[in-house]
Amino acid sequence: MQTGIMIKDDSIVTDTSVTDKGSATDIFVDKPAGEMQPDPREFDIRASSNTGQQETVGQPFIDNARISARNVNVYYGDKQAIIDVSLDIGGNQIIAMIGPSGCGKSTFIRTINRMNEIIPGCRFEGNITLDGEDIYDTEMDIVLLRARVGIVFQKPNPFPKSIFENVAYGPRIHGLAQNKAELDDIVEKSLRRASLFDEVKDQLDKPGTGLSGGQQQRLCIARAIAVSPEVILMDEPCSALDPIATASIEELMDELKEKYTIVIVTHSMQQAARVSQRTAYFHLGKLIEVGNTREIFTTPKHQLTESYITGRFG
Repeated sequence: MQTGIMIKDDSIVTDTSVTDKGSATDIFVDKPAGEMQPDPREFDIRASSNTGQQETVGQPFIDNARISARNVNVYYGDKQAIIDVSLDIGGNQIIAMIGPSGCGKSTFIRTINRMNEIIPGCRFEGNITLDGEDIYDTEMDIVLLRARVGIVFQKPNPFPKSIFENVAYGPRIHGLAQNKAELDDIVEKSLRRASLFDEVKDQLDKPGTGLSGGQQQRLCIARAIAVSPEVILMDEPCSALDPIATASIEELMDELKEKYTIVIVTHSMQQAARVSQRTAYFHLGKLIEVGNTREIFTTPKHQLTESYITGRFG
């Protein structure tokens, strides 16, 4: 039995019993046992200039973008991790970043809240704006930027504090509550938005580290939204979770996109197909293709994209 991503009506769904390999809209993501996987470096990335840069195919630019990245390059010492990436991200939507391990997905999203700057030897070139404001301007308040652009990591990382204090910490240091009643209200609303309040309302003074993995990840999401961000970055938020917890996080993402812009890095193409409206495919530090998720998974325009989503490498 093969697992595939297929189109049914107007939705992308995962199917565990697809057998019609001839269908143009059935894209298989499994790798048959024993099949030799070609080296992705064998595929040709045609250069558009002497610097090895290439033009991204699809729709990297959109109207009314909330985030605009232009000619972004990131270096770790002498190694270039991101190569001339330009991309627009719209408001109130989910965009998924997919691609093989080490292709630059996580590095790219961390440029959006300048998290890469905490890594010794990391260097950034290019321009990124958030609602028209240059986030790399020397006058930019980085603490405020990271409140506007929250991040949820691969592994849940609650503070070694109570559930209440995990959520209250950000609003308190940013002065978002004038008194205890206002702080209580922010904590409750954040936990409710993260679909966690009903499960923990009687144990808010208990350690956040005592929750299950899925609950801890929702606590981290509540912590991020407690400071009223505009954007939430999610770096493989479900990779350490079981299927039930993953489904809960995915349902939550669908609800949160009504208020926030969500950028998710995922190695699961089924997850990208389920939750996102746009998908961007990275390869060896370059943005190869970006566009409507349905189109990316059914009619990819670049050979590398098609080879990756059909399981030829990755």
